[in-house]
Amino acid sequence: MNKKQLILDAGGVIVTNLTPGFWETIAAAASGSYEEIRAAYAADIRDGLWTGALAEAEFWSWLSAHCPGLAEQEARALLHRNIRLLPAFHCIPAWSLLADVHILSNHRAEWLGPHLERLGPHLGHVVISSEAGASKPSGEIYAALHAKLNPSASVLYVDDHRKNLTPAEALGWQGLLADEEGSWIEQANRWLHKE
Repeated sequence: MNKKQLILDAGGVIVTNLTPGFWETIAAAASGSYEEIRAAYAADIRDGLWTGALAEAEFWSWLSAHCPGLAEQEARALLHRNIRLLPAFHCIPAWSLLADVHILSNHRAEWLGPHLERLGPHLGHVVISSEAGASKPSGEIYAALHAKLNPSASVLYVDDHRKNLTPAEALGWQGLLADEEGSWIEQANRWLHKE
């Protein structure tokens, strides 16, 4: 029998998203508006940061230029404080007994990696956009993981953004939208236990 394949996004699924928490804190520290700092980030650096086209150091330099009163060490601490574990993180060891569990995330490996290390043998493939050179919803990042999966296995993909489910479903994966309340966890459990 083919083992099921459970693919999880990271931000908003197993750890908190950086938006809005981190950016609200940054805006307050910079005495600016959340909308202004987020718009500048999106225009200047977001795509390059997530795809790895820009080194992590370039993000901190950009942030220092836009928030001169915020020391890099303080900004780093704020970022790490804003990446908190969500309930599904703690489900992964049990889920890995029923399925191969993989991660497919728009993130920086430097920021997400320490959390994923805690899951050790419970994870299969880990595809993080900063290492893959592509970010969701680009089909390229999904294809990178899809090529590693058993083609006859049943696949469930969980993401907190609906737009990211469409490319997954085009590959034949079943998509599940993660809601903030976490009710998706019970849906995933039902899928895992279904014959």
